[in-house]
Parts: sequence; C-alpha cells; structure tokens
Amino acid sequence: MKILIATDKFKDSLTAKQVCDGLMKGILRTFPSAEIETLPLADGGEGTLETLQSVWGGEFISCEVQDPLFRKINANYLWIKEKATAIIEMATASGIELLKQKERNCLITSSYGTGELIKDALEKGAKEIILTVGGSATNDAGIGMASALGYEFLDKNSKILEPIGKNLTEISGINRQKIHPNLTKTKFIVATDVLNPFYGIEGAAHVFSPQKGADSQGVSNLDLGLRNICALIKEDFNMDLQTILGSGAGGGIGGGAVAFLGADLKSASQWILEINQVKGKLQNVDLLITGEGKIDNQTWQGKLISQLVLLSEKTQTPVILVCGTLQNVESIINQKTILFASSILKEPLDLENALKNASEFVESHGEMLGKLLNGIKLKKC
Repeated sequence: MKILIATDKFKDSLTAKQVCDGLMKGILRTFPSAEIETLPLADGGEGTLETLQSVWGGEFISCEVQDPLFRKINANYLWIKEKATAIIEMATASGIELLKQKERNCLITSSYGTGELIKDALEKGAKEIILTVGGSATNDAGIGMASALGYEFLDKNSKILEPIGKNLTEISGINRQKIHPNLTKTKFIVATDVLNPFYGIEGAAHVFSPQKGADSQGVSNLDLGLRNICALIKEDFNMDLQTILGSGAGGGIGGGAVAFLGADLKSASQWILEINQVKGKLQNVDLLITGEGKIDNQTWQGKLISQLVLLSEKTQTPVILVCGTLQNVESIINQKTILFASSILKEPLDLENALKNASEFVESHGEMLGKLLNGIKLKKC
C-alpha cells in the first residue's frame, strides 16, 4: 500500500515534519510493508518558509527585529537571489507562538517586526515580496508593519501613535510623506487562507482576537478600531477594504497590506499545494493521511486541509484525518473521500499534558492506524 502523509503542524506542540515523521514511524511498526512518503505542509503560518525552501531553494536571511511586544529578536526570511524574491512569514517576527500564554494580548501587540523584515528585503533589492500572514499575535490592521516602512499614524492632535491594536480607534490621519522609496517599485503578494472581511461579526476582531488574548470589551474596541482605519483608508486611498475577501487575515494585515503595500491577496494553501505538486502525488498513492491540531468549522473555510480534501475528490484518493481536537464531525461525514477521522488523544487530558505528550501520542496513533491498514486493501473511491 502506498501512503502519502501530508499534514499541517499541531499548533503549540509539533511541527508538520514532527507530525508526519511520528505517524510514519508508528505505522511502520505495525505495517512494515507500507510504502510511505511524507510531505510536511504549511498554510502561511509557522513552517511555511521551510516548506518553500525544500522546493525553491534559496537562503535564509537573519535580521534583528522587534517581536509583537517590541522586544529585540532574530527572525529569518527566505531570499531567492536569482529571482530577487523574498518570502516573509509574518509568524517569525509577529507570531503568537513568540509569546507566552500570559503575554498574549492583541490590544498591545504590533506587526512592526514584520515591517522590519520587509524593509530589509527592500534594501536588498527585492523585486517581489511574498508575505504569508498565518499565526499572527496581532490585530493592528498592519499599522505596525506600515510604521516600520515609514508611515505615520496620527491622533487628533497630529501626535504619532504607537502602532498597536488598541490605538486604531485614536487614528485621525495617515502621513505617507516618509514611506520607503522602494515600496512602489516592488510587487507584493499576501498569501492567506481566510476569507474574513476587515471588520464586523465575521471580521478580524470578532473571529480571531479572542484567540490572541482579547476579552469581550477588547474585541469590541478592536472592531471599532478596524472600522475607523477602514474609513480613513477609504477616504485617503480611495479603496474599501471591507469589500476585499481576506482583508481580515492576520489581524487585518491582509487589508493593511493592500492599502499600505499595494499588495494582491491569494490563497496560501492552493499556492503551497501547487508548488509541491500534490495533485500528482495523490494520483500515485492509495491513501492520504492528513490533519492539523484542531479540526473544526474553520478547517473547512478554505484552509489547507479543506483544499487537500478537495484535491482528493478530484483524484479519488481515500483520506484519513488525524488531529489533536476533533470537532464538527457532521461536516466530515458528508465528505465523499474521508474514510475516518480521529484524535490522537487516548483519554481526556488537560491542555498542558496533551501538548507535552503530543509526540508520543502521534506515534502511538500511527501504530494503531498501521495495524488497521495492514489488514485492509484499499481501492481508490
């Protein structure tokens, strides 16, 4: 039996490579004759750069930047010299996993460090910059990123505001006189897998900021801030970010990048799957094993796993889903190629112990899957 194991990361516990390798190791213990190919994937968040380098090559450039709380850290981006192209993963400079649980509060975090990475690439002569915006710790509409590139966000007294989420409501003007001279000479693409609008009940603040430390009052304030900056951009830049699908990505940096960088938005997962020629791989295997840390409603809203399942339907490849937390089972049952979905957890556990023991659980789960598959001859659906 030929098996492709292609998973995303298990957030806060295992990288995509660790998940793929652990499942393979476990399966081979009980199904040693299985032919297994692993393909760690990412959807624009943590791990995306490594996925792209394995296909495109290039070198990692290290920069000293500021993390979401303005502390100095080193962050990398991928530089492909022959194409004068930089791929920047927002999570490396402004990601939620850079912060301890108690530090996560998107009212006071900033995407400034992401802007510093962009600035370095511009000064290196980048003709194209691809920005992936998954895994952010911010809800600042990209004003932090823009500030690092010379934009100034002013209050009603023309005082420069600190570029953090809670100050979005205070912005009365945007000064573009000092922006980096190479901004207008460079092509920008933002890769994202969410279609959320800029503000509102389905917007960046309401959907994503609670995961980044905002309480109910904070969510309301951030949403008001997004509405405020959207109105200013509509007036000053003659564009309505609320009408752009995906503008709410990365805490609104999707929309901010359109306004401040002139960026185009594209689907990160479709892009990653095309680069890795996943459709061709699926045509040559008997089974796909895929998954992520949590399979829930968001999984099926254009994210990596949903795109993989769509490809499996086109190639008629059976699918097994593996995850840490399994929700929204009804939507899984209705999908033609999904044979089975399961959590790696053996028993009810608190989050701390579940994350701590994830590696062991993945291997053990692989052993159980191998035992099952060893006795089954699969055919394409």
